[in-house]
Amino acid sequence: MPDLLVAGNLHTLDPEKPGATAVLIRDGRFARVGTREQCQREARSDLQFIELGEGCAVPGLIDAHGHPFLHARTQTEVRLAGAASEQECVDRVVRFAANLPEGTWVRGSGWDQNLWPGRDFPGAALLSAATPRNPVALSRVDVHALWCNETAIRAAAIGASTPDPPGGRILRRPDGTPSGVLIDTAMDVVVRAIPAPGPRETEELLLRSLHVLATAGLTAVHDASAGPEVLAAYVRLAERDSLPIRVYAMINGQGADLDEQMRAWSERRSIGLLGIRSVKLFADGALGSRGAAMSEPYEDNPGNTGLWLLDPRELEERIQRVAAAGYQPSVHCIGDRACALVLGAFTRVPRTLRPRAEHLQILRARDVPLLKRSGAIASMQPAHATSDAPWAEGRLGHGTERQRGAYAWRQALDAGAPLAFGSDFPVEEFDPREGLRAAVTRKPARGPAWMPEQRLRRDEALHAYTAGAAWAEFAETRRGCIREGFDADLTVFGRDVMAVHADELPGVPVTATVVRGRVVYGGG
Repeated sequence: MPDLLVAGNLHTLDPEKPGATAVLIRDGRFARVGTREQCQREARSDLQFIELGEGCAVPGLIDAHGHPFLHARTQTEVRLAGAASEQECVDRVVRFAANLPEGTWVRGSGWDQNLWPGRDFPGAALLSAATPRNPVALSRVDVHALWCNETAIRAAAIGASTPDPPGGRILRRPDGTPSGVLIDTAMDVVVRAIPAPGPRETEELLLRSLHVLATAGLTAVHDASAGPEVLAAYVRLAERDSLPIRVYAMINGQGADLDEQMRAWSERRSIGLLGIRSVKLFADGALGSRGAAMSEPYEDNPGNTGLWLLDPRELEERIQRVAAAGYQPSVHCIGDRACALVLGAFTRVPRTLRPRAEHLQILRARDVPLLKRSGAIASMQPAHATSDAPWAEGRLGHGTERQRGAYAWRQALDAGAPLAFGSDFPVEEFDPREGLRAAVTRKPARGPAWMPEQRLRRDEALHAYTAGAAWAEFAETRRGCIREGFDADLTVFGRDVMAVHADELPGVPVTATVVRGRVVYGGG
């Protein structure tokens, strides 16, 4: 592979060489960081160039929390994002299902009742009447609720006498029959009834997603909960050197086979561009579906304090098992009660394992000391705040302690927590430019900034997408800044992302994505 010289405006994030104007890449690493003249003197004769011009290059951007398999699968399903009513969702499903054989499952995702008149959950009646020939299962935008027609409900054998499972809720009509919406673990029965993709299709779906991520400038992604079939597909791709970007995969630790899964990967923590060193657990559900575990009832749903997806005692025991096996515990925690419990459990985990609080969405000021004591990584997603702003205070109550600690990146950073940013795609858009804008403006699509006191400076936000995310995968000695000897991962922009107006960030073109010194995306 020929040497590659990148010259122009470099944001190295390396305090020792912040003013470098060129970098020489050789054999997948940064061989020289300095001036153009210095790099050219050391270059071999077969030198190639990337001239930055009015643009810039930054250390390779990393999405520290995403779901590639789910993302690719949703591209093959009914897309319900932005639908303004239950009827609009049904109409989209009908158009999608028109040419499908009878009995074929119809899947979809992205509906959000908070955008509809009344903001009520949908029911099975409209959907069932419009789709009598096919079972239908539609995921809410947060993937913590499933809307089904009667055919799907029957296929899963759910009836009036079916009890709510631990960590889940079956929404019901007054007579006790299922209304058509299943929350959290109640979804599992329906999901198990849907035919799973085979090994080849799983690989194709993963590659489809990873290639799309590269077009947005992402050089790595942390897959936040990969089941055995997805992990096996990643390994096959990594062994063939077919992964276009790096993947840090978290073992799904919710099942009964946790110990078996940890043993299976104990000797294979790194294969090419794949790393497997973390286990993902789920404490609670999501705020949008009122499944986040709260210390007090929801403001807009008195009597409901959310759901534990694992019994708290079992969750704490699993965190200890993960740590004892030498894996990094990464735990989904959104509600203030869940965040406090998880951080408390992390205080009993060796800090060398770098426990991760995934989302850390609602952390009361009184619980911030737990963040400090545990040394936990705050793995957060800026776009959640700007997406949820129109309705979040309705759940939490305006001016309450829990509202003041909602989506509080500044609070976490000021507490000294390592901050790693991601998107939680496909729940949100995967584009890191959108995430950067959300982090520094906290402005939703309409209206002023929400809780502007929690905004970050642009350099802090960029650090969370690079060095902070690298720290979260134990890669801080190899990635996260442009430094000699580090892996040659770069994101190249057509304009300077550190200088343009914050509102213009989403429109800054990605002109190249470089992984291991190879251009995996060249701006189209």
